[in-house]
Amino acid sequence: MGVRLAAQAPAPRRWSTDEVDSRRALAYWVDTVCDRFLEMDIDTPLRDCFRARLDQVDLGPVTASFIDAETQHVHRTVGKIARSRYPVFMLLQFRTGHARLRQLGHETLLHPGECVLIHGSEPYDLECLQATSALALRLPEEWLKGWLPHPERVPGLPLNGSGWGGTLRAALSCLDLQSCQQLALPSGVVAEHIAGLLTLAVGPESQAPAARRGLLDELMRTLRDRFHEPNLSPRSVAAQHCISMRSLHYAFAAAGTTFIEQLMRLRLERAQQLLSDPRLAELSVAEVAARSGFMDPSHFARRFRKRFALAPQQFRNQRVQARH
Repeated sequence: MGVRLAAQAPAPRRWSTDEVDSRRALAYWVDTVCDRFLEMDIDTPLRDCFRARLDQVDLGPVTASFIDAETQHVHRTVGKIARSRYPVFMLLQFRTGHARLRQLGHETLLHPGECVLIHGSEPYDLECLQATSALALRLPEEWLKGWLPHPERVPGLPLNGSGWGGTLRAALSCLDLQSCQQLALPSGVVAEHIAGLLTLAVGPESQAPAARRGLLDELMRTLRDRFHEPNLSPRSVAAQHCISMRSLHYAFAAAGTTFIEQLMRLRLERAQQLLSDPRLAELSVAEVAARSGFMDPSHFARRFRKRFALAPQQFRNQRVQARH
């Protein structure tokens, strides 16, 4: 007969704005959240009467945070990410109230019971439209990758509906401070079960490739519109799309290419068109280079020769001869 291991109840930790003067409540909440939960900026229209509470308990490597708060607007900025101690993902489920999440080009309206995975190393904006209560599971990135090899593909996409998504929602709904004190299994095992359900809810990540293709399509449209700008950079394109440099480079890498490779292809194809147009025969090679986004004509000539096996003027002369 097997021996059942006793599960040691994890000890909860509690913080509340009721412990401080109301004039200091928001500052206390910001400090508490940044120190105990995740570094972020928080604002609220209820600065003089803001109330919130944070209860935390550890489930093995995962930290479960139970949050009750008045209306608030949360920003996870690049600066805050830089100050973070280690990379994490957040599995978020609202219990009451509604919220709007914006991350990586996705906007999701969250209703009670719904779940979403948030990438802690990417900027996001979470607008709690009213007083809310929520469960947030802080999942260490390296630990989560043992279950979900590419969690960076999932954030911003709601994990709802029937099937495993519904099972995940139901399991998370069972978690509260009291149930965490009465677990029939070691808390780390419970965390692993949740990670397993999350992996099943994501499935073969059928939504993620489409999302990546959608982002890549948007980035390529921008490159086609702006390739003629000599100072066009990955940073400026990422800023235009409100994504990180990492997300931009990942979108290209997932398609087996790079930002520079695609930018150079568009510039050289444009130069090829200009050199092939008999109406532009009087246009100098230097002007062709400038109109194609090259600042340095010699750099343009080297790139063009490498691509088409001819110098720009030789290419133009060959096209002229072919027309006669």
